[in-house]
Amino acid sequence: MTWPVDSYRWEGPRTRSGLSQDVVKQHRTIGPYLNSLIRTGFVLQHVEEWGPTDQQVLERPELAVERERPVFLLVAAQKST
Repeated sequence: MTWPVDSYRWEGPRTRSGLSQDVVKQHRTIGPYLNSLIRTGFVLQHVEEWGPTDQQVLERPELAVERERPVFLLVAAQKST
């Protein structure tokens, strides 16, 4: 199974078929998340689009599909004083 990222620049609600019903998700590009932190006085310390390492895929081959798109956006930020 893959998770194509189509119309990436279009932000807003997207409906996807779930197990038993449609699910409405809110899509945003990375910029608005980071810019809202900056605008509200946070200092970004680290940003990572997490995915499995080569070793993790070797140990669990089913994780290979998770390399098709970022699984998580991890952001470390601290409120400036």
